[in-house]
Amino acid sequence: MANFNRLGGRQPIEPGGVVVTGSSSIRMWHPRIRRDLGGIRVIPRGFGGSNMNDLLYYSDQLISRHRPRAVAIYEGDNDIVQGIEPQQVVDKFLALADKLRKENPELRIYFISIKPSLARWSLWPKMQQTNRMIEKLCDEREHFFYIDVASALLEKSRPRRDIFIADGLHLNEKGYELWSGAVAAVLERGESAFE
Repeated sequence: MANFNRLGGRQPIEPGGVVVTGSSSIRMWHPRIRRDLGGIRVIPRGFGGSNMNDLLYYSDQLISRHRPRAVAIYEGDNDIVQGIEPQQVVDKFLALADKLRKENPELRIYFISIKPSLARWSLWPKMQQTNRMIEKLCDEREHFFYIDVASALLEKSRPRRDIFIADGLHLNEKGYELWSGAVAAVLERGESAFE
């Protein structure tokens, strides 16, 4: 958080960008995120090890202070590992979304689906359940969008083995190509509709 605060102080961020935030999958995307989402003014705010509750807690620093037009969120992966039930993840996501939309009723919210991984494959059923619940919620609410990255990372209903670094959890360059393609397709289409 201190690093993000220093960045904001040295280089003030113009309102109206798209904050992309969440756990380490977002943080590790930082070096290439602007290239991958080249048509969008991105404010990368990933912080490793976080869960949905952390993002809610730090939402003023990470999201609201930048007065974005949209936010893309990747959380849920660590939540499930920590034993948090799918409904609790959804409830925290709703609490965060409601807080942000109260501050800015026009804010668009994108949820990047929890990704499958080799390291956490045993937890995939709960992750899938969480994804399905949030996808349904996004379908029912105006200005909410669900981004399915999971399908691009699966092959014959299993995680592709060639898209992860040695830990079996985080994506390599090839993995981020697939991930970013899925994110860009929805984000660019969603944002272009409001320009």
